[in-house]
Amino acid sequence: MSQTPKALPVDLAELCIALAAESEVSDLKWFLDLESGRVILVSREYDANEWGGLKPEDIENNPARFTPVPAADPQHHLVDMQAFVQGLTDVRLKESLELALTAPRPERRFRAVLGWLPDELEKWHAFRQQRFEARAHSWLQTLGVAAKS
Repeated sequence: MSQTPKALPVDLAELCIALAAESEVSDLKWFLDLESGRVILVSREYDANEWGGLKPEDIENNPARFTPVPAADPQHHLVDMQAFVQGLTDVRLKESLELALTAPRPERRFRAVLGWLPDELEKWHAFRQQRFEARAHSWLQTLGVAAKS
């Protein structure tokens, strides 16, 4: 029998930002507070007073309460772009984006193509946000947590 997930008021938008963070940025560490549902960014500018006196070492040394948010997988962005392209019905746009994805620096070229098409760019951002939210829910599920509104 599966256990009922713990419902927490997780800010999904904030969690998506944390999940998008690149691991190369070593002075940024994101954590999820498994008691309150808050997403906490520990950086050089971290102010313990903003978090009720909670010091970075208190967060980092308490994995039962504060779990690190995993860094972004660089392949996710490319996979998301490919999935977006597969769902397009405009043949010319689809071909242009497929070509962009096979070129050097595919992300840059992908954005360059969409940069001329504000409606499609907006659709891309909405699609990307949905993918991040799905990853966020999936990650929370592995922790036995469900985001409540």
